[in-house]
Amino acid sequence: MSKKPPTAIPFESIDPVLTPQGHRIRPLVDGRDNGNAPGIELCAGGLDVPGGFIANPHRHVETDVIVLVYDCGDEGALTLFGENLEFEALQHRGDVLPIQKGWPHTVVNLSLTTPIRAYEFRSNRTVVVDNPLLPHLRPIAEDRGREFLTAVHGSNAMALARLSGLKSVGPDPATPGGPQAVGG
Repeated sequence: MSKKPPTAIPFESIDPVLTPQGHRIRPLVDGRDNGNAPGIELCAGGLDVPGGFIANPHRHVETDVIVLVYDCGDEGALTLFGENLEFEALQHRGDVLPIQKGWPHTVVNLSLTTPIRAYEFRSNRTVVVDNPLLPHLRPIAEDRGREFLTAVHGSNAMALARLSGLKSVGPDPATPGGPQAVGG
């Protein structure tokens, strides 16, 4: 039995950390020894994905993931997945998406203005590990993400995103796999 009694954890009570995927996640339930729920074998994170954002493709080698979107724009949260990101799943408020370990995937926020807020549950102790990037899929993620954004917002979607200061994230050439903001 844990020495720490269970307690409610408000979304905003944990500071977000920048992930290799380029978005931010709050380690809400962290089972590491120094986490807020030591020893727990299931973790939860709070995702913050800005409008118009296309995340770095990645996979979770050791963990299954369930994503529960609790807030997003009417356009929805798009997950592209598969060895060539050939499949897609569109989530809206309240929708759940299971992602089995090993599946390459990325998220695209189809709203240019409203962030996605989601809970991510994983079958390990923390959301801040097991996120290896798949840089060879980045061009596909950018192309498909832009394709969907253009389908939703019209041919000037990417220009609107740039004018709004929205960014997608690509690898930092100085730091292999590290995030760097690049123009949408």
